[in-house]
Amino acid sequence: MKSLILVLLVSCFSAFSLTAKEVSRVSAQIQGFNGKMVYFDFVEKDGINQEFPYMENQEMEFDVELDDITMMKINAWVVVCLEPGDQIHAKIQYDGRRYTDVEYTGTPKAVAVGNYLHKVRTLRAERRYKTNIPALLVLLYDAKEHYTATMQEWKDEIALLDEIKDSISGRMYNYLRSEIEATLLTNLISYPYASSSYHKKALEACIADGYWSALDDYRLRDDEASLRNRLYMSFLAQYKEYEQRKAARDKNEEYKPADSMEKEYESIATFYNGTLRDAALFVFLYNQVAANRDFDTIEKLKKDYLKRYNKNKEYKKILVQVMK
Repeated sequence: MKSLILVLLVSCFSAFSLTAKEVSRVSAQIQGFNGKMVYFDFVEKDGINQEFPYMENQEMEFDVELDDITMMKINAWVVVCLEPGDQIHAKIQYDGRRYTDVEYTGTPKAVAVGNYLHKVRTLRAERRYKTNIPALLVLLYDAKEHYTATMQEWKDEIALLDEIKDSISGRMYNYLRSEIEATLLTNLISYPYASSSYHKKALEACIADGYWSALDDYRLRDDEASLRNRLYMSFLAQYKEYEQRKAARDKNEEYKPADSMEKEYESIATFYNGTLRDAALFVFLYNQVAANRDFDTIEKLKKDYLKRYNKNKEYKKILVQVMK
């Protein structure tokens, strides 16, 4: 259900973008692939996905209209991020169904981002995808070791991103950094609880030294590009719960999560301010709609949100549309 909600959210955002569009050109050539189709999927932009029958070294090329940063995935694993007007060509080498290498040409900033994302993918592969929590649980990966590895991976991936900072736009940098932090910090926060439940261990045995202070100096990202990133918008709920659990622990109290939609709404509204509150409440309300929760309660909370907290008019349009 969470995956479905995220897909619906992405589609709705793309339907209501207000920024002027520019044409971007995408092309690719592939060798060594034993599949039948090649798919080009756009994350933040609905209705422009492309697919081609696979032919060795065939030039696949198309133009798309983009109005903001958009992530594109070729057969799921080859990832680039484009801005309006970018051009990118990917020459991809496969070994059967596994891609082994990619070379990019095109707009310099788009090439820089593509090369960076390839390095991130390679780094995560070398670390056996420790961002994949279900796989780690099955492999009985120790929660305390996961904490140490994730903290190091956070530093390493930001260092990789900083290498291209001067070659890309500030908006793209913020978008990519929010992608890193949403992925790794969500895992950092949630893995001890997943491990405790799955491995039948006491929670305290899964909490590493430093876990409760790991984000003491962390500053939430409230810029427009970061809050365009869907993973980061979803991360806000995880961060709030982490901080509330920590506060209860510091007071030697039991953490009690909200037991109703209204209480969770108020919890978010109290915890966050400004654009972060706007984004977090929007995601919460949208998810309640997607999960087919009590419509009357959602309608009441939506009216309160629009009256008191809504700043991003795109959020308003989406909620009005999905609740028709």
